Amino acid sequence: MNRQQLIIFTDLDGTLLDHHSYSWAAAKPALKKLKELEIPVIICTSKTAAEVKQLHRELQLTTPFIVENGAGIIFPANDSQQEDTAHFFGKDYAELTRVVHQLRKDKGYCFSGFSDFSVADVCTETGLDEHSATLARERLFSEPIRWDDSTDALELFRADLAIHNLQLLRGGRFYHILDSKADKGTAAHWLIKHYRQQHQEQHWFSVALGDGPNDQAMMEACDLAVIIPSQSGVAPEPRCGKVLHATAPGPSGWNQAIHDILLLYTHKGANHG
Repeated sequence: MNRQQLIIFTDLDGTLLDHHSYSWAAAKPALKKLKELEIPVIICTSKTAAEVKQLHRELQLTTPFIVENGAGIIFPANDSQQEDTAHFFGKDYAELTRVVHQLRKDKGYCFSGFSDFSVADVCTETGLDEHSATLARERLFSEPIRWDDSTDALELFRADLAIHNLQLLRGGRFYHILDSKADKGTAAHWLIKHYRQQHQEQHWFSVALGDGPNDQAMMEACDLAVIIPSQSGVAPEPRCGKVLHATAPGPSGWNQAIHDILLLYTHKGANHG
């Protein structure tokens, strides 16, 4: 019989990281326990590869991580691989922003994106410090925008993007424009398949934690979804059988949810090898 092994996929802002302070301190006990049990933790975020690499080191993770709402998967350098490698889905940033700016010019939509923002603007919009804001602007495949137009115009814009094989996802702070073939679910599914191929002796049980609508596809790609209470009040609504609701927002809720899952997991006598 195959051994059961948990694999954790997690959003960052508002989930593993506090919505305001970006701290993950409240999640330290659960992260420590996951490390002890050798359970992979896969970051799955709208953040850029440059942003995640720094946090990845702080969290002492060696796992791949998913960036820009699923547009790319980064495999960090290790003993057998001297440089980071990547698997990407969809259009690159230059092509994407060219289309987006042309639509704004032609149709008169009112919005501003990271390609319009200076580092100082990103600091103002996000609360990030200057160094972090610089990393947030190092985009490869997606464009966050602040929508300053009507709801009706937003739906027209969404339809115009679709004509160009682009999609619009709502995150915690911004809407995110990316290739229609890319989302967190596609990337999570690809990585689950990768782990199954690499470790065929194990049965992988996947858990996804998130707080926003852009996390829904990731949740639906996994065996269990954990909804973290959102600061924005707009929660994901995953259409899958197993859904848990955390009792607190951010890393506190994340920490408690992981401990609850681990209690159930160990109670069932799963093998963590």
